[in-house]
Amino acid sequence: MFIPIDRNIKLVNVPKQGNFPYCTCVLIDDQIRVLLDSSCGPDLAAKLRDQGVDILINTHFHLDHTLNTGDLGPVPIWCHGLDAPAIRSVDVYWQMYGFHLYDCEELGRLLVDAYHLEDRSVQRELKDEEILDFGQVKLRVIHTPGHTPGHCSFFEEEKEILFSADIELSAVGPWYAHHCSDVDDYLDSIQKCMDLRPRLVIGGHNGVVEGDLKVKFLACRDRILRKEEKILKSLKGPATLEHLALEHTFLFPKLDFAPDIISAYRSFFNKQGVYKHLQRLIRLGYVSQEGDYYFKL
Repeated sequence: MFIPIDRNIKLVNVPKQGNFPYCTCVLIDDQIRVLLDSSCGPDLAAKLRDQGVDILINTHFHLDHTLNTGDLGPVPIWCHGLDAPAIRSVDVYWQMYGFHLYDCEELGRLLVDAYHLEDRSVQRELKDEEILDFGQVKLRVIHTPGHTPGHCSFFEEEKEILFSADIELSAVGPWYAHHCSDVDDYLDSIQKCMDLRPRLVIGGHNGVVEGDLKVKFLACRDRILRKEEKILKSLKGPATLEHLALEHTFLFPKLDFAPDIISAYRSFFNKQGVYKHLQRLIRLGYVSQEGDYYFKL
């Protein structure tokens, strides 16, 4: 059930190696027992409930990090204040994803119903740089927005372990194709994590990452910049968001829906991902927009 990382830090052996709708969940087995993220499946969540969990910390509001919260029982939830509204309200969750855009309301309803999302209470809103003392383990809150506004990583300074959540050091990441995402913030967050100079990183879906972590953080950054370069190069003439979204694809979760629904989700995420890059390119002065058309300057 657990994979020891340190005396008081254990990975929960989640299904599908932590791929959607699961994630890498971490148990802080200390004077205060803390679970970082809860999408470990109902069976493991029930076992954790039986063993006792004092606090659940959600790194951010996405369902693949919050899904099995109800199976843990009445555990207090902590998360950053900017993501707390989307945990407290499914309606806010739905809007932060962006399902109110591009005539995608039905896609949003399908996702909410398929994964039985519901409103949850949040008892404590975390703030950047505060220290969470659980006994032997002390975590510093590192606000790392971009993936979501309130996305947080957590740093155990004495052990030099960074829980990076969805600042992913693999081909799975980076992911910023939601209405609430921000490419500039994501790039800054990668730098912020790299500047901590961790010895070991535990990612939200790829588990333990070691080795030359600076190189891996830079590779994560470069995947964003290469995507942006490709979008800019493809602007040989006026182009609409719909046209560009057909040319540039973004990774998205493997959802259990019919092929036509999967195609609709892919289109939705591609539009949002390309749009985020176009807005950044406009801010940088490389692109302009007139009506529905984008131009390279």
